Amino acid sequence: MSLVWVNGTLVDKADARVNPFDHGFLYGDGVWEPLRVFGGRLFRPAEHLARLAAAAALFDIEIPYSEAELRAAVETTVGANHRTDGYCRVVVTRGPGTIGPDPRKLDPQVFITAEEYCPFPLELYSHGLHVVTCPHPVNTANPAFWQFALGRPDLVLARRHALKAGCLDAVLTDLAGGVIGTTEGELFLVREGTVFAVPPTSTVEARAAKVLAQRRFPVRHPESVRPPDLAAADEVFLVGTSCGVIGVARTDGRDIGTGTEGPVTRAVREAYRDLTRGSDTMLGEGGAP
Repeated sequence: MSLVWVNGTLVDKADARVNPFDHGFLYGDGVWEPLRVFGGRLFRPAEHLARLAAAAALFDIEIPYSEAELRAAVETTVGANHRTDGYCRVVVTRGPGTIGPDPRKLDPQVFITAEEYCPFPLELYSHGLHVVTCPHPVNTANPAFWQFALGRPDLVLARRHALKAGCLDAVLTDLAGGVIGTTEGELFLVREGTVFAVPPTSTVEARAAKVLAQRRFPVRHPESVRPPDLAAADEVFLVGTSCGVIGVARTDGRDIGTGTEGPVTRAVREAYRDLTRGSDTMLGEGGAP
């Protein structure tokens, strides 16, 4: 049995209900934020919940709970589902209203889940992931793209394209052809021992990985990276909330470097594992990054 926190009440996920007139369901009018649990502890919940609050503010959705209340609710959901390691998601919708898009006088709804979720098989972490570039660019001028907004058919379309190509993830590009990440996270590439953080490097986990990389390697911030740059790199790795750090061994049918996980990727992956498992002093909420 899996329990879902719905507006203050834990219910079996089979019994959880969304009003068919909820604007999150009708229009994708809502926001969400993922969190990870490692060894029974939430990983940097204050940073994640701050991102959720910023996204809600951007769309003028008033979250009916304080940050402290949300954190307690996430911890309650994790405990109720006996998750010592897992993936949580906090979803806030605009709430039920009329069939039309009028956003006034609605009561936001909050849903929290705590599941086991890893998008890639564990054996790929020491070998590397195969990806393909999605042929459909996304409009990054839309502020919804840079937030975890509901209603993301662009991600679903990209993942379907990847699966049809025999890959598990897809590289996303903007209208100018620049790489902006994948459906599961943000990208870093390595050339001659230097790590290049592909913009925007905005998620909690990507910022953590960047600081971990800076401990041992030079880190640069290119203005733009294009798909051919990934294929020409010595190494590429992906960082995401759900997947952690994983190497990308092949893109668009071409091996990257040796076609397997490289030494820089391995160093960052192992450092990230130490960080999230509590053997690194950076784990505390107050530490960098």
